[in-house]
Order: sequence, then structure tokens, then C-alpha cells
Amino acid sequence: PCCVAARLSHCFSQKTNDYGDYEETQKNCTLEVSIKGGSVSYSNKGLEGSVLTYHCKAGHYPFPATQRVCDRDGEWSAMRLLNGQKILKAVCKEILCPAQLQLDNGQFWPRRQWFKIGEKQTFSCHEGFVLTGSAERNCTQWGGWTGTTPVCDNQSEDCKNPGTPPGALRSGERFRIGDKVHYLCQSGLDMLGPSERHCLDSKEWSGAEPRCYAQYTYDQPDAVAQALGGSLTAVMDVSHPDFKKQGEKRTFQALGRTIRVAEGRLNVFILLDTSASISPESFHLAKNATIQLVQKLDSYEVTMRFGIISYASEAKEIVSITNDLSQDVHYVMRKLHEFSDKSHGNKRGTNLHDALNKVYEELALLRENKRSHFNETQNVIIIATDGYSNMGPSPINILPKIRNLFGYKSSVDHTKEELLDVYVFAVGQQVNKQELRSIASVKKDERHVFVLKDYRQLGLVFNQMISNFSVMQGPRTCRGSILTKSMVLTAAHCLIKVDSDESVTFTILGFSYKGNGRVKAMELILHPRFDLKGLKDKNVKEFYDYDIALIRLSDITISKNARPICLPCTSSSNRALRMAPDSTCDQHKNMLLHLDETPAQFIRQGTHRSDTRIHIGAKRGSCIEEARSTIPEHSTASLSEVITDRFMCTGGTEKNRVQLTCKGDSGGPLFLRKRMRYFQVAVVSWGTKQICDSQTDVKEWPQDARDFHISVFPLMPWLKQHLHEELEFLP
Repeated sequence: PCCVAARLSHCFSQKTNDYGDYEETQKNCTLEVSIKGGSVSYSNKGLEGSVLTYHCKAGHYPFPATQRVCDRDGEWSAMRLLNGQKILKAVCKEILCPAQLQLDNGQFWPRRQWFKIGEKQTFSCHEGFVLTGSAERNCTQWGGWTGTTPVCDNQSEDCKNPGTPPGALRSGERFRIGDKVHYLCQSGLDMLGPSERHCLDSKEWSGAEPRCYAQYTYDQPDAVAQALGGSLTAVMDVSHPDFKKQGEKRTFQALGRTIRVAEGRLNVFILLDTSASISPESFHLAKNATIQLVQKLDSYEVTMRFGIISYASEAKEIVSITNDLSQDVHYVMRKLHEFSDKSHGNKRGTNLHDALNKVYEELALLRENKRSHFNETQNVIIIATDGYSNMGPSPINILPKIRNLFGYKSSVDHTKEELLDVYVFAVGQQVNKQELRSIASVKKDERHVFVLKDYRQLGLVFNQMISNFSVMQGPRTCRGSILTKSMVLTAAHCLIKVDSDESVTFTILGFSYKGNGRVKAMELILHPRFDLKGLKDKNVKEFYDYDIALIRLSDITISKNARPICLPCTSSSNRALRMAPDSTCDQHKNMLLHLDETPAQFIRQGTHRSDTRIHIGAKRGSCIEEARSTIPEHSTASLSEVITDRFMCTGGTEKNRVQLTCKGDSGGPLFLRKRMRYFQVAVVSWGTKQICDSQTDVKEWPQDARDFHISVFPLMPWLKQHLHEELEFLP
């Protein structure tokens, strides 16, 4: 009998059963693909979803694609040129760097369009013009140049000459306020960054310098992390004491940005591409990178909500930012761990518009909620994608709606959009760089769009993104750590000089720090009880108890290269440790130093982060015993008089060998890592053996050598006395 429409599928099933059960045969992709000049590897044995990867020797790249995916018909995805032409065979081509094509008021040599790896191009200016940027640049294996864009300028106009990056030509010769310049990349190159820049009323150019990228050109993870350090990290770093208190509201000035913070609120939207072109391995790497990013951001004390959205043919919320649990990092990470790349089923297109529309809808809900502090909350949108948007309207259309929620009107420059930042990570070769460039924020001297080779490198970026504290170099090659924008903590003995008649005088000094040159010392504050000759009457030549000092400097420019370290027993550290508001200094000490052998680190020879162990409790006695040999035989001082309770003792054991401080490391921090942050627990003072200096490379560290450091905990009242105006201490 005939079936009604509602039962049609059931009838069809019954009919096919007359011929027996039928299953479509799995079609595998061939494993016999080759590339001229290289090799091929496969994931998952050529089954559906397997990824074919082309490999070339160093200095070469696969053309026209790096990877292909096996489809359900047992065919590897097609390779096409930019004009759509289909290519059947891949080849390995040589990596070349696009050359400098234009230099106003100057000359360059050699003059040609492309350079091989290792070749260089040199630049000079005509008389009356000054060269900024690099006088010589070398072509690297990444297809980019060392150094920075050369510019010849005489500063005769409102804005400086904006220069022209390699591979580009610039039109626009006037640099007055209101003038524009336009950039065009040579054929075959994609532009990242703004193609048009404006000379602003501030006499600065809008946006950042554009870059011309070849198909094989990628940003290196450390460079991307550094660029983010000047942008996203500035939003994060409200926890540090380098902001000015203004009643209940605070401002944070960093890298040209003023971040308005009430109680430090941040919404972070992360949009993950889960379309068909993302292999299971890449999805796993992207998800792990996201988990790592969430953990990093959670180390800051801002009130933070996460919105995680996966998108393919449609968008799916992994975590909704309107959910109260979006503030719970453990909940967010659990939801990420649980989410599978199979969640989208067979709907594996790429609909970035739908994902951004989800962001718009959630922001609109937050704006309606009067408790959300909408106008006081920073919003960061991070997009990771490896392909073209091939479904839905153009994602570019949704950005004006998002900006309008904050009262922002679309413009060529978004620097004044203090509450919104959009970052884009283009992963792999197949991305539409032009589309992504139009989505990312354009802010003065900041980069918001990056190109990475694969999702593994995305993880490296997020791992390096949050900058560490800085160690400053001071007098007599001593070190110091930045506590605030005007205060450095160091060792007292670094600031004095013992003359031939054994009299002690102060040194006149400056401090240098990476990226920002030198700053002058305005005031030296030695601990009043530090006395190098304090045990002279007991025949101890040098005595280092209370070996701690503060230096007030002309303001340090806080940046990605100069960042403060966390000082325990302060309110900012209390929030960073996620401890109760009524926590005490003793509780900070117990949390940081809860083991008899506590792993710690110090900076050796100014650059090397070195591991050591702090011996406390039952282990301290045997640690300091190794210092008995440093007391002269004719001395009447006891070991406990020379090494007081204010010293921390570090060193290795037979089972755990560690590195030791070198000559010149004094004054630097002894620090621990907790919740992705670094907490200084002591100041490097002296050691039992001089094993190395700033140049020595030590291969084997002696087990019985010991280093001694002045603990900050017993000296907290003194620190509070001099830092209370810049740091808020626990009661």
C-alpha cells in the first residue's frame, strides 16, 4: 500500500531492506601524492578528514598550498591560484623577500624587486635629511626583513614622513594635518594593516605601518607576542601599581593608550573556526591554545568574563558571556575541554558573520543589563581562522553594529575606541587577508591582525603573550627589579663604595633598562640598619644583613620591555593570588613558601632565568651550614650572627643540582611563579663561592655552594614606609 507523506522515510527504509542492508563503501584518498623538490606526509591514513601536508627544504615553500584535506568522495581538496585556476601538481619554490621600492629623499641599493635569503639592501639619505629606521636590512628565511623601514625626513611638516614598507608603493607627498597617504602592494602580495593613513590633529599618523605579505610570509610567534604586549597586555595590566589613583577610578597609561578602569572589568570573546578545513589535530591545538590563553588572562585581577564561540556553517556557544559562570575560569576550561570538533556535524562551512552576530547579540544583552557596567568594561574580540568566509553575509557588515553599541562611528582609525579591540589571527595559507584586515581594529601604532603558519604557533603566541617583569641594570653591574613607575628594589651594597681607607661612600648612578635607555636616580634609600662593617669588631670583613635598598628614579616608561614584578603583602598581589580580601602578609608568605625546598628562580648574568631552591624550615640549618667556611678562623662571630633570620638560603642537593648567582647578579630578584605571575620574595645579596661573572659559561655547578638573599617579608614595614603612596599594602 502507498504510504502517507509523514511516513515516507519509513517506507523507503522498508523498501531498501528488500535488497539487504546497504552501506556506502568508505573512499580513502590516495597516499601516492608527491611534490617536486620536497616530501609529503599524511594524517589518519587517508581517511575522510585526513590532512596531507607538503614539506620543502629550508628556504623553500610549497606552492600553491601547504595542506590539503581528504573529502568524503576520497579526493584531496583542490589547489587553486588566486585567479581561481586549478593546479594539479605542487612544487617547492624558493622563498624571496619583496624589496624596498620607494625611499623619499634617499637612495637604496641594490635596486630590484626580490631578494634571496641572506642578501641585503642598504639605505642612505640625501643631504639635509635624517635617516630613521635601518641603514641595512637582511632578507630572512621567513620571507621578511631584519630591522625597520628606513625613512628620510627633515621634519618640515606636521607629521613625519610615514615611509614606505618593502614591497609597497605610496602615493601622497604632503604630510600636513588632514592629509592622507595611500599604499599599494606589488602584484602577488597581500596588504596587512591600513592601506590609507591620515595625518591626525595630534601630528601623528593613524593606524600602524602596513605590511606586504607573500603567500609564504608569516609572522614569528615571538614578534606577535611582543606586538600584543603593546596592545592587549596593556588592557590586562591594570593590576600593576603603575597607574594613578583617582578616587575609586583609575587610569593606566601605557604605550600611548589610556585604559579607563573602574574595578578592572573585561569581556573576552574568542571565536574559534571549526569549519571543514580545520583538521582534528589543528582543532585540538587551537582549543589548547585557547585554554592556555584563558589561564593566562585569569592570572590578572580584573573582573573577567569569557565568551567562547565555535563557528562553522553556524555559530555555537561554548560559553555564553551572559552566563554568570563565564567568570569562573574552571567552568570555562571544562566547557572547552568538553567541546568536540564533531559538534557541528556535517555543517562545516565557514560563517564568520554568524559568530560575530552572536557577539553583537550578547553585547546588546549586556548593555540592557544595568548591572553589567557596560560603559566601564573593556571588550576584546579574538578571531582565529584558517580560511575564507564562504557562508552568510560578509562578516565586515556586522562590525559597525558592534561599534554602534558603544556609540562609536565607523572610521579609518579606531584609536579612540577605548572599550573595544578586535584581533584577528589568520592561520595558514588559505586565508582571505583582505577580508580579515577589514575586520581587525585599526589603532595608532598597534597591530591587530597577524598571520601565523599553523595552530601550533598560535599556542606559542598565547604562551608568550603576557610579558614578564623587567630586571634593571644599575651601578657596578648590579641589578634591580621594578616595583612601581618610579621605584626600583635592589641590594644596598650596590650603592656604596669601600675606599682604600675602608671608609664607605655612596655612588652616583643611573639605571638602564631594556628598550628605554637610561633613567636618573633621584633618591637613594638604604635600609638604616645596613652596615657593611657591622661585625668588624668580630673580625668579619663584610656583613650583609639588611642588604636592601630602594632607588627613586625619574619616571620609568612602563612598556612591554619594562614591567613591574609583584610584591607580596600588597593588595594587587592579594587579588592576583585570588586570596580573601582580609588576607594577611603571613598568609601570603605561607602560600608562596609552603615547602621546605621551594622551587624559585633568579636572573643570572642579566639574561638567563635560572632555577634554584629555597631551603626553609627543617632544611634551612643544613643549607646555611655550608657558609661556615666563609667565616675567618680568627673571627669570634657565630654562624647565626653572620647569617641572620632575614636571609634566605638557596642552593642544590645531590639529587637536585641548581645554578648559582654570578658576580654582578646582586640586587636582582629571587622570585616564584604563581598563577602565571611572578612574586619577588627576596633580593640577591651574596654567595659562598664566586663561580662566574657576566661572561663565564659554567658547565657544572658545585653542590655545596650557597647563595644568600634578603627576604622581603621581615622588611615589609620598611618597604611600606617608603612605598605606601604608590602601593597599597595589606593591613
